[in-house]
Amino acid sequence: MYPLFESVCIENSQIKNAQYHEARFRTSYVQLYKSYPNYSLFDGIHLTNLDNTIKYKLRIGYKQHGTRFSISKYENSIPTSLKLVSDDTISYALKQNNRKKLNNLYLQKGDFDDVLIVKKGCITDASYSNILFTDGNKIVTPSTPLLNGTCRARLLAKNLIMEANIRESDLQNFKCFQLINALNNFDENRWLPIKNISGN
Repeated sequence: MYPLFESVCIENSQIKNAQYHEARFRTSYVQLYKSYPNYSLFDGIHLTNLDNTIKYKLRIGYKQHGTRFSISKYENSIPTSLKLVSDDTISYALKQNNRKKLNNLYLQKGDFDDVLIVKKGCITDASYSNILFTDGNKIVTPSTPLLNGTCRARLLAKNLIMEANIRESDLQNFKCFQLINALNNFDENRWLPIKNISGN
């Protein structure tokens, strides 16, 4: 069994943001196994016979001694409406195959595309993505994510976004939001109106 995994974007036959995936892999490995890995996340991965016009998802499962990977064509399906759901006990600090609690929350989405999870009054993540907000000037992301995503980490490192404690009651202060993850980068043309987030 491979309890942890990374989802990585391949575009133009190139692995995107490898350093951020490698960094999260090493941090997660140490957390789970209390030792440092003696291999790299990308060991043994060779990209051949890929179509440069297609975006691919590289999924790397890993355990204490080794990895396995698969490559599949990625079809963009980014949620455009979010239902607020609350869970004060949920934890997903490591990117684990066991997503049972997240999946149970996702089932509460009703007529919405996805859920936006509130923990102890604070905004965290959607079920598969981190979230960004803008008031028309600055771009912020919650300082209380369930998972520190690689796209989020890169945007923060480059000072393109900033962290803020965002409570459910603060949503009214923003104009727009967008979801980001390893396969869906920040895009100025992907902002959605804040009214697409609802508790109903």
